[in-house]
Amino acid sequence: MRYRRGASAERELIKMLEKAGFAVVRSAGSKKVDIIAGNGRIYLCIEVKSTHEDRLYIRSEDYEKLMSFAERFGASPVIAVKFVNRGWRFFKLEDLEAGGKNYRVTFGSPNYMTFDEMVGRQVTLEEVIGGEI
Repeated sequence: MRYRRGASAERELIKMLEKAGFAVVRSAGSKKVDIIAGNGRIYLCIEVKSTHEDRLYIRSEDYEKLMSFAERFGASPVIAVKFVNRGWRFFKLEDLEAGGKNYRVTFGSPNYMTFDEMVGRQVTLEEVIGGEI
């Protein structure tokens, strides 16, 4: 059941990315990353998760695999979490909360990107004013 829910979330995100003009490849079986996407300007390596809970734990091995592969590929690493019945949240690796051997993301965390921010259609206020808040 978990695999089907995760694969369904991956397919949903792929459609969203393609609609936004990205070329997308899904890595079935999650060898290194779940999705690789690019539009000639932005390149993303994405690990996709889905949960009914308010929080989700990311294993340090998954974190390291994503970071290493994205670095070698020249892409931005992103954790995409579908909070079922509440929507998507996209996290940069540096915005994950470290806790022991794992990392945590929560639905209520202020440190997330919207889909539009992730694909470059919208920037944060901090980026607009040059990070001088």
